[in-house]
Amino acid sequence: MNQIQEVEASIMRMTAVVRQGMADIVARGFDEEPDSDVRPLGWWVLACGDQLDEDSEEQRDEARERLLNEVRMAGLVLPENIWVWDDTGMAQLVISTVPTLQRAERLSKHLRSKGLTIRIHREKI
Repeated sequence: MNQIQEVEASIMRMTAVVRQGMADIVARGFDEEPDSDVRPLGWWVLACGDQLDEDSEEQRDEARERLLNEVRMAGLVLPENIWVWDDTGMAQLVISTVPTLQRAERLSKHLRSKGLTIRIHREKI
């Protein structure tokens, strides 16, 4: 793993730890009882962009920038940019982490109406 990937992985772990403390509070605020088997993980609502070339850092940066511009044009300003890498091989930006699948589906429907390509995925650390 190169240094950039190590830093990204560390940031993801730190972000997850911070969110763990808040997940139960948020769920209870919506009268939802946290499930101890899956908590504190929630559901990611991801904006999806272009396919990524694993061999080209420049192409990955350009794909991220295009997706970030699409998100901004849809009227969203994120407090932090959390990029998700998985077997889909595309740029994916976390728009929100929510405690239930139902809330993720409601949010994704709203974001799709703004023209974004959205995917829901179980949060991972």
